[in-house]
Amino acid sequence: MEDALGSIPAGNVYVFNVFSEDLVLGINGLQISAGTIAGWSQSGNTRYQPSGAAVPRVLNASDGPGNFFNGVNQLTLEWIDGLFVAQIKVDGAQFPLNQDLLVFVSRNQWQMVNQFGVLVGNGPVFAADMGEAFAVASV
Repeated sequence: MEDALGSIPAGNVYVFNVFSEDLVLGINGLQISAGTIAGWSQSGNTRYQPSGAAVPRVLNASDGPGNFFNGVNQLTLEWIDGLFVAQIKVDGAQFPLNQDLLVFVSRNQWQMVNQFGVLVGNGPVFAADMGEAFAVASV
């Protein structure tokens, strides 16, 4: 769908917290504007259903922190019992800027799925001390 100027707006990366604890997510040195992503539902028909937040996609890292850009993105993942880090590469040639992506984050791994439900990437999530997390966040 085109915006009022006739250009196609950028997509989002929908990040889902696949864990019972609330997640404070930082991307490329800035906490996301959506704030905390709640832990999964604890009861009823939605038990274990993950919560998520939309994070805007931008073309370049210089377009500002707190967004996913084309290239290697640095994530800090803070759950109440620890700080973790991950790197997620978004290939703009493979995924045009207007395409949505979904990222499912667990305590030891992330998985990226395109808007057609196809797994297109995965990688490790590492426990970090504050020094490591600061180094990743300030890259």
